[in-house]
Amino acid sequence: MRNVITTNSSPDVSDDYAEQVAQIIDQLGPADRETTIDDGDGQTDYGIRLYSYTAPDTGRAMWAVDYNDPASRELEETDDEAEANARYEELVRDAAANLGTDRNGHSERFTTTDVDGVPGPLPDLPAVTAAHVGQLLDADGSPALYLTLEGADGDEPVVKIGQEHEVPAGQRLMTRAEALAELGLSDEQGRITSEADVFRSDLHALMLLAVADRATQNVRGAADVLFTIPTI
Repeated sequence: MRNVITTNSSPDVSDDYAEQVAQIIDQLGPADRETTIDDGDGQTDYGIRLYSYTAPDTGRAMWAVDYNDPASRELEETDDEAEANARYEELVRDAAANLGTDRNGHSERFTTTDVDGVPGPLPDLPAVTAAHVGQLLDADGSPALYLTLEGADGDEPVVKIGQEHEVPAGQRLMTRAEALAELGLSDEQGRITSEADVFRSDLHALMLLAVADRATQNVRGAADVLFTIPTI
């Protein structure tokens, strides 16, 4: 493959040819293949894309792998489709090997990818609701809310209740004891349930929502446990 546009090296083509290829790619629309990462505002600031097009000088079929990050761009092209696909996957796997954790301590993942064995996007994740918290308070024993997988294909994340000692720690979202502590309550005068008078006021209804929001903050971490990051 040859360098057409490069920030960190020297191009193997003329400036005129590079400009023509850049214009062609800008007008192509969606890439044939792509792997991207969005920033915290939902904007794509990193991408590896594979394009096919006709060379502006010879009319031959060409393929380009276009790498972009906030600081650089590297576009390589070849007339060998297999070589281009191999280079695209090589760059994606190299990028995957350098993914770490985000500012919240969650495993970084690609927002989109079509390469097997790399950390792709998570499915839509459920939120913990006030109803979940109410069910947690009402459950017998020492229950806990946790994230698990259900559905026909076993890949749909859902919030469930189980006994704390039976729930894997990494999937646990909140225990009943933690919920009571968040509410500033205890069972010293008798076991508290969601039907207790203390929860009938608007204030306490809002407190249940606040506890639910607190438990929801643990959903992403539990999802990383369920959707394991592959070993590259």
